[in-house]
Parts: sequence; C-alpha cells; structure tokens
Amino acid sequence: MAQRFDSRKQSVLDFMHWHENGELDLAPKFQRRSVWSPRAQSYLIDTIVRGKPIPKIFMRQEVNPKTRKTRREIVDGQQRIRTVLSYVADGFKISSVHNKELSTKFFSGLDDETKKDILSYEFTVDLLQNMEDSDIYDIFARLNTYSVTLNAQELRHSQHFGDFRTSVSNTSTEFSRFWSANHILTDKAILRMRDAEYVADLFIAMSVGIRAGDRKVIDNYYRDWDETFPNRTSIENRFRDVIDNIGGIMDDSLATSSLSSTRLFYPFFCTIYHMQYGLTGFDHPREKIKIPDYPKILAAMSVVDDIIEKEKSEDTKLKDLLNAEEATFYKAYSEHWVHTR
Repeated sequence: MAQRFDSRKQSVLDFMHWHENGELDLAPKFQRRSVWSPRAQSYLIDTIVRGKPIPKIFMRQEVNPKTRKTRREIVDGQQRIRTVLSYVADGFKISSVHNKELSTKFFSGLDDETKKDILSYEFTVDLLQNMEDSDIYDIFARLNTYSVTLNAQELRHSQHFGDFRTSVSNTSTEFSRFWSANHILTDKAILRMRDAEYVADLFIAMSVGIRAGDRKVIDNYYRDWDETFPNRTSIENRFRDVIDNIGGIMDDSLATSSLSSTRLFYPFFCTIYHMQYGLTGFDHPREKIKIPDYPKILAAMSVVDDIIEKEKSEDTKLKDLLNAEEATFYKAYSEHWVHTR
C-alpha cells in the first residue's frame, strides 16, 4: 500500500498565512483542550529563537474541489501553533527566566533579524492527506504503542518551565561531559535526564541541607521554586566551584575511583560544599579548602576506595578486613543511603 502521509517543512509564516486566510483549523474534535501555562509558552518561543528543534506537527489536509480551497486541521500540535501565532501577534513576551535579552519586548519590538529568524523557523510536519477520522485515531494508537513511558525526571521536565527547572536543565547540560567522562552517569542515563535529577538533588542539598532524595521531595521543590529559585546565581556559581575543586583533588583518577558512583559522589560533593560554604543543618567543623590541601584530601579519599575494595573481596569475611572506623563508614554507606534509585 502507498504511503499515506508526507513529511515536509512548514515555516511559522506559512501557518500565519493559513490562519489569516481561514484555512487553518486549530480545534478539530480529536484535539486535547489543555491550555499551556505562560511559562510553557515562553519556553517554546525561546526554543524557536535559539533555532532548536521541537516535536513534529501532525496536520490533516483536505482539498475541496468545489470551492478550490484547502482545509488544514492540526491533529497534534495545537498548543505549539497557538503559542507561536499568539506571540507574533504580540500576545505575550518571553520570560526573563528563559531569555533575559528578549524579555522586555513584544514581537513587534524585536530587531528585524530576530523577527526574520522566528518567521522563517520551520516545523517538521507530517501531512495526512484526506484521511478519515478512523484513520487519525488509528495513527494515535500506533504512535502511543511505540512511546516510552516517561520517568520521574522527564515528567518534571514536561510539567515545569520555571526558574528551578531552567537552572537545573542549564547546569546539567553544562556538565554533561563531566558526568560521562568520569563514569558518574552513563550516556543512556543522561539521555533519560538522570543528570538533571542528580543536579536537582544536589541543588536542594546546597540550598536547604540534605533531604531524602525520593521522588516526592524533588517534586515538591520543582513546584515550590518554579516561580523563583532562591539564590539561583549563587548556587550555580558555587556548584561550578565545587566541581572545580573535585577536579583539582581527583585529577584524572575520578573515573576509576569508587567515588565516581552516584552513591558516593553525592556525599563527596556535599562534603566539599560544606567545607567551602557550609551545609544547612550540618554542624561538623569546617575549614576552606586550598589548592595545597588537594594531595592530603586525595589520600583521605583513597581510603574510601580501600574500604570498597575490601568489601568486594571474596578471600575473607568483610568484618575481618575492616577496622572499627571503616566498619562504621561501610555500615552508613550500605544501610542509610536514600539518594540512589
């Protein structure tokens, strides 16, 4: 059977012309009636301004031979198209959370080059030619068959578009090479946004002290800090400083150290953060780390590797290999960890 759809590129300007000429139906009966939040709308326009891809649009096209007019129905992507049409009609401004440079201007106030970039932005459109409703429903059923169930972090990413989400997303992307090169997270885990979840967990510890890293706790902070992430710039700068210190301490050895596991990197990060800035609710004495201290700290961290190696040993029972202090550490490590799922 011949292919019944055609993939093509259609610009923002194309959709504007169709809308103005009454050839665009944005509310067919099989569309969801959900309305995007202002933050979600702002995020979409910022994505377009930056020239990054967005999910494809599904559009049914029917030609009326009597009127010689074309009718186009947005089968999937209604809110994306509505958002763009509203923006170019000066319906809203981009949020400063997403783009400080453009946040003070409506579309009409943008420079000509930026306007041109937005109007010429091309959506990927799957054009469904003269299909019956039953075929449309069948397409949705088939698409959903191949959909991957979203994990907790992907759900947060799809539901929040505010200050905390933006900060977490930007920071996790900035350090994607660090997570991968040091074997803290696999490429597959990064693709499923585990890096963003990990950064969110660390941001929470830096902001309010160590909390249980379960789904509900992280969900709550995404909600509470959606409007404003307190001390965002300071937290982001401190995060970079701690990573720089960890890089200086471990040099090229982090990737082969047990500290590269998410289970141990979290307390390692929090320890360095406490020494530099102080963790809320943690009263252990601290002293700022200086570069000459790096070798001494590295030697102390090597003890952790020794404990883990002893734990893995099959020659002797664990209790016979660890001294009292090491046994205490291993007990805490094995029984009281809540930040790895």
